[in-house]
Amino acid sequence: MSTQPRLSAEQQSELLGQMLIRKNMLDAVELEYVRQKQAAGGGLLRTVLVQEGLIGEQDVVRELSELQGLAYVDVATLDAPDNALLAMFPRELCLTSHFLPIGKKDQTLHVLLGDAEADDVAQLVLRRTGMRSSFVRGQFSEVMRFIRHCYHFSRHPPEEDVKRETDRLVKDTEHAHSPEYFLDSLMHWAVRERATDIHITPSPRGFHILCRIDGVLQPMIALPPSLGRLTGYIKLRSEMDISEQRRPQDGSFRVVVFEVPITIRVSTIVTEYGERMVLRLLPEAHDIQDLAALGFFDEDVASIARVMENPVGMVLITGPTGSGKSSTLHAGLRMQHLIERNVLTVEDPLEYRVPAAGQTEVNRRAGYDFGTALRHFLRHDPDVILVGEMRDAETAQAAFDAAATGHLVLTTLHVTTVFGVVPRLRPMGLSPQVIAENLKLVINQRLVRKLCTACAEQAPFSDEECQWLGVASGTQGYAARGCPRCRGTGFHGRLPLYELLRVDEDMANAIADDAGREAIRTLAFNLGFTPMTQVSKRRVLLGQTTTAEIFRVTGEGPER
Repeated sequence: MSTQPRLSAEQQSELLGQMLIRKNMLDAVELEYVRQKQAAGGGLLRTVLVQEGLIGEQDVVRELSELQGLAYVDVATLDAPDNALLAMFPRELCLTSHFLPIGKKDQTLHVLLGDAEADDVAQLVLRRTGMRSSFVRGQFSEVMRFIRHCYHFSRHPPEEDVKRETDRLVKDTEHAHSPEYFLDSLMHWAVRERATDIHITPSPRGFHILCRIDGVLQPMIALPPSLGRLTGYIKLRSEMDISEQRRPQDGSFRVVVFEVPITIRVSTIVTEYGERMVLRLLPEAHDIQDLAALGFFDEDVASIARVMENPVGMVLITGPTGSGKSSTLHAGLRMQHLIERNVLTVEDPLEYRVPAAGQTEVNRRAGYDFGTALRHFLRHDPDVILVGEMRDAETAQAAFDAAATGHLVLTTLHVTTVFGVVPRLRPMGLSPQVIAENLKLVINQRLVRKLCTACAEQAPFSDEECQWLGVASGTQGYAARGCPRCRGTGFHGRLPLYELLRVDEDMANAIADDAGREAIRTLAFNLGFTPMTQVSKRRVLLGQTTTAEIFRVTGEGPER
């Protein structure tokens, strides 16, 4: 139970607003804007704040928990309650009342609370069970997701559903049954495992389905050759030519899993044993995490924030595909005063919804690409422009033109280091002077798997690891062990490895003089540049990941 006396909704809103302003998470203009929205459409302050994209849901819930004297918990760290606990309350009651029983001790029920009042849920629990309650609060949307997952998977284990559908389709020699239910079960399984991609790979003995989880492919199930019609069904759903099996194709379709719309981008290539297929899962996301929540260190968040205060210039996020560039890009967007600034975005696809921004999506069939969007944006009086990717000379030149004419432009570029940016931009027709005048910050990043907090175990570093980390022999670190929560991998979730290059006056002068890569690198280190290697070592010493994982992602690490 909360240790604080119950406050009215109006009192909570007033205190929450004051707390957010005091902690510089909100300003007076934004608070007034939200109050106007409340007056027009109703709703609680905490709900409208998130809906309007002014503050992340996680931040709101943390502050609300502090205000109410409740402990905040990361829902991702919780184990699913057993069936006996779930049977105490109907699923619909938990969803409508925003709570879930997660433990029991003597006559006290331990309850996970979402967007609900502890006193109301305590009375409900007392009436139905005669038990007292103790509460922790979680992020509202994550609590709802967790409730749906727990009840669904307790009754429909996805591994069993997929196996049952496989057996049914194998026996269905007349093709009377559609693979629809198989694909639906597979999607639920992938969502439960936090997969970003599903790979369907043919072989002489049939097909294998693998999922990319935390950046690494994990085998899920092998299928017999008779289930080759699954690829045909997916092509049909994706509006591809099902009769064409000689050339690669791309398509997409949409599904809804646990009330979350997901765009499935499908790509095929032709191999020796048939069509190979990759399905990329792109859930529609509303809650954008800030840089600290993504894993950036506080001092680097502060440094990035100072650059983001510039009214003009270019901020570039670099790295390979799948390195978290889009998440960092939108986290940077959240640093803007979205009420006072006109924000326009062009993306491919729209991965995050930013309610206060004008967001558009690339449509190449209609002739609407990044370059076209930028030309039109300049007629809409923008302050901030987000471009999903600079992939050609036209887009690069239009983006730098926008930065040069008084706009802050946030975008991404495919290069492997911060020192590769200028050499990459020069062939796109950009002069050193234009780059130097407008480029303000480069963030180069990768994603590394995070040690599972449920099973990581302490272990001494090897002598080679100690030498690489620069610590005394015998220093203790953490090792990946493996448990059911992390599918035996020892890792759960990912964190960024990154390096920041701020383009100050000295750096801008060197770029304008067309200095070479090594000259820029030397100057950067003289100005206090911190390479990604240092961030990698810090992650290991903090027990967040391992040297083996660093080596897997970056190729750097102790001698082996």
